[in-house]
Amino acid sequence: MCVGVPLGRMGAAQLRLVARVAELHGTGELRVTPWRSVVLPGVGAAHLPELAAAGLVTGAESPWHGVSACTGRPGCGKALADVRADAAALAAAGAGGIPVHWSGCERRCGHPHGTHVDLVATGGARYTLAVAPAQGSGAPEQPVRHDLHVPELAGALAAARGGRPLHHRPATTK
Repeated sequence: MCVGVPLGRMGAAQLRLVARVAELHGTGELRVTPWRSVVLPGVGAAHLPELAAAGLVTGAESPWHGVSACTGRPGCGKALADVRADAAALAAAGAGGIPVHWSGCERRCGHPHGTHVDLVATGGARYTLAVAPAQGSGAPEQPVRHDLHVPELAGALAAARGGRPLHHRPATTK
């Protein structure tokens, strides 16, 4: 069995649970992968609900698929936000679709290759959002939303991941 670890970080309780499940129901071995997951050799699917309840990624429907983030605050002196906390707060927003990368500053450390939603902290719990095309694709960057407060990101993020326009301009009459 293989379980994903959201943003590659496990708490002590999660690690103890994974180790206990591996010891009691598998070979007692854990294999940490470079893809933010842990392999539990010999463990059966019957333990998936217990691992999912602990916040680990156990199925394709998880909102964590395709979500990445730089270290952010407090681990990086240049970061303008705790991007991992903000990503966790909005993990279910717009689940599915193209990947989302949260960056604490304009350097965009750790961003994925290929087309992705690019969220860059601008300070004060605000972000700039754009859909970044794959490098070398020749595709233009989709419209940018500036100065979005974290609660406003849910709708814009869902639209961006689903390929819908990032904003709507109502029709006006004169």
